[in-house]
Amino acid sequence: MFRLYYFGLFLAFFSMGSCSSKQGVSYKIITNSNAKKVRPADTIYLSLNTLTDTKTHQFYWNDKALAQPFVVPKNTGEQYIKVIIETENGTKEVTKSIRVFASTKPKIYTYKLIKTYPHDINAYTQGLEFVGDTLFESTGQYGASSVRKIAYESGEIIQNLPLDNAYFGEGLTHIHGNIIQLTWKKKLGFVYDSSNLTLKKSFTYSKSPEGWGLCTDGKWLYKTDGSQKLWRLDPDTFEELDSKDIVTHNTFLSKVNELEYVNGLIYGNTYQFNKDVVVIIDPKTGIVQGVVDFSGLKKKVQQHNKLDVFNGIAYHPERKTFFVTGKYWDKLFEVEIIEK
Repeated sequence: MFRLYYFGLFLAFFSMGSCSSKQGVSYKIITNSNAKKVRPADTIYLSLNTLTDTKTHQFYWNDKALAQPFVVPKNTGEQYIKVIIETENGTKEVTKSIRVFASTKPKIYTYKLIKTYPHDINAYTQGLEFVGDTLFESTGQYGASSVRKIAYESGEIIQNLPLDNAYFGEGLTHIHGNIIQLTWKKKLGFVYDSSNLTLKKSFTYSKSPEGWGLCTDGKWLYKTDGSQKLWRLDPDTFEELDSKDIVTHNTFLSKVNELEYVNGLIYGNTYQFNKDVVVIIDPKTGIVQGVVDFSGLKKKVQQHNKLDVFNGIAYHPERKTFFVTGKYWDKLFEVEIIEK
């Protein structure tokens, strides 16, 4: 009696395992390309790892049905391929991410030093922005963060507004008569009246994890968060509308810091890359079109124990020059960017 009972249990478990195996087919998208890195206009072949239980299947790129093989569209960054599979047990959907790099290498630029000005050696510079002839600066570090007005020629701090010790100041920009300042990890930004630095309101950013660089084209705000993302924000609601991946011909670029928008392009400092460079980004695509080599400037400032990385870039539209500095640098440099 007991032998029959256990034999029955054995059959039941065996039956359940067989059914689960039949219904639990694991599908994966396989991509094959002759290129080591995928770029626009490359040809890619798609397949499934198995056709078990598959009746039909169709691949999609951004919800557009793909023929086989297919040519990669012009979009760069993290892209997604989807396959919808009709099986004996219903419909399944599987996705796979593909990293698409830029088709061309960035151009290389250097600089011509125009003039040198004094700068507060105690400023952990996070953002620079000209409003007319007045330079606005955001500084970081807990307990030392601020937003300030500066007479750039003398380095005199005209007005200094410290942040609460709970906040680590980050990038800033100017739009619609307001100074907009980010903070690092609190997911909070501040809006000040640019005429007197009166705090008008605060705002939150919920989609991106941190606040890094900030700039504007006069219509939208653009923000980085330490990842490969360049976010586009509504300047009135501060909603993060969408993002582009910052890419070159061979890498996805993270840790892009202080930003400045000039003539359709975004100039961004890179943080802790052991090189004093600024990348030039097309905000419509996220593609890095150029790299500016600023090596040599750091040697021109006072060398001390707290001396930190190159950071801070502002464009003076009347002078048509850039102003750059670094964290705890005692000098502000006016430069012209030229192609090598």
